Amino acid sequence: MREVLSKVFTCFEGWFHPGGRGLCAACSWGYSNKALRAVPHLISRDPASMRELTRAAVRELLAEGALEAGSAVVVPLRPGRKHILPSAAWGRVSVDDAHLPWTDRDAQLLGLVVRLRRLGFGSRMIGEPAPPYQVLSQLDTSVWALVLYTWEQLSPWRAPANPWLVLALHLTTSASISKES
Repeated sequence: MREVLSKVFTCFEGWFHPGGRGLCAACSWGYSNKALRAVPHLISRDPASMRELTRAAVRELLAEGALEAGSAVVVPLRPGRKHILPSAAWGRVSVDDAHLPWTDRDAQLLGLVVRLRRLGFGSRMIGEPAPPYQVLSQLDTSVWALVLYTWEQLSPWRAPANPWLVLALHLTTSASISKES
């Protein structure tokens, strides 16, 4: 076990079984495989499978609607920093410090973030209580009402340290989304 987790590993006591020989083989693999901490993965129960996804593929999957009970999605927000896969939960999107239930409403809100990103609003801007005028003024005035409505719909995700907005912004970076797509 010490080859995989040291005593300074966060929550070491929670994973160490004093009466046993340590971690099971699957958990050892989950903690020692660096690729599992670097890119998103989709885990399915039936059939049992795991596949690596791009940010764009995760965005497309989550935009479809609620996550199925037999699926789990793991998205390292800071690649390489956290072990997420060993504690992934069915029917949830697991990010660095949370396991998020993913509903149809969340899919709709993700779509709104995509729309705002395509209009030119950056990550920090979307986290603000109102759209910045410097971007809004560059848009046709016919879309202003839609932008303001969209902005208001995202209010629940703007709570301090809300992992849903952090996830949505991570999945809609300029590398994974364009104004044309």
